[in-house]
Amino acid sequence: MALLAGKVAVVTGAGRGIGRAYALALALEGAAVVVNDVGLELKGGEGGRGLESGPARPEVAQAVVDEIIAAGGRATADASNIASLDGSAKVVETALRVFGDIDILINNAGTWSETTVEDIDDERIDEQFATHFKGTVGPIRAAFRAMRSAGHGGRIVNTVAGTATSGEGGMAAYCAAKAAVASFTGTAAAEGRPFGIGVNAISPLAITRQSRRFFFSGIVDPNDETTIRRLGPEINAPLAVYLASDLSSHLTGRFFRVTSDSIGPDAKIRIKELFLGAAPGLAADLWTVESVAKAMSEIAADLPEEAVGRRAEDFR
Repeated sequence: MALLAGKVAVVTGAGRGIGRAYALALALEGAAVVVNDVGLELKGGEGGRGLESGPARPEVAQAVVDEIIAAGGRATADASNIASLDGSAKVVETALRVFGDIDILINNAGTWSETTVEDIDDERIDEQFATHFKGTVGPIRAAFRAMRSAGHGGRIVNTVAGTATSGEGGMAAYCAAKAAVASFTGTAAAEGRPFGIGVNAISPLAITRQSRRFFFSGIVDPNDETTIRRLGPEINAPLAVYLASDLSSHLTGRFFRVTSDSIGPDAKIRIKELFLGAAPGLAADLWTVESVAKAMSEIAADLPEEAVGRRAEDFR
């Protein structure tokens, strides 16, 4: 029997790229899939400029549904805009209306705008937090209610960034929104645990229409089709299916990253856990500025040697 036979899954942002790979893989394992995608094009054609405005294009999600049905699976399209709590909840409502249940939720939908610390503005902050944070919170809130009501628990997979806590130059609003998703993942995992609802997260890797400009800016040759295929969206799907299945019922509140040991046609694909915890630190009866400075090499991890033992006098 297929791993996800009898399960109902929702995947947001599943019309293209990584989300499409997730939807196809879930369906292949027997899940009935709600393929959600608003279907809008990227500003400028590709890269970090956000989405064009305009009405939803349901044909984008429907194309993936057609692929699944042609392969013998079950799926339905949903073009709800997930950038609001009510809008994103409609995706779960589609699952309940069409398939009568929801067992799996993968919050994959996202976009990004190139934003530095100095040129960040209200528009890009609102856009990034609406798509990433509200687009994660809304479906989870609706899924929790449905899963608790059904009494069978469920599996939820969010999307974070490997740079969510460390940041990345030029991605200020995006990284901040993804850090919010990471924090909410921990909260949802804690609240879902008593009801058998597992909540984990993936930081994926792929060359897609949104990331092509980044990869083609000196990392990957745009004509190197073998490497482009090697780093395609499909490399993330096995981990997503695993976390969506009962095989991962012992995991919740965990963060995993899909990465590559190198860039090239023979690159090894590595899966590793991301830890958001703290170093052990150091305890004292009473701290002073001088004692903090002296102890910082033990408090902080990987502190550069030249920074160790600095005294206040050094800066006066």
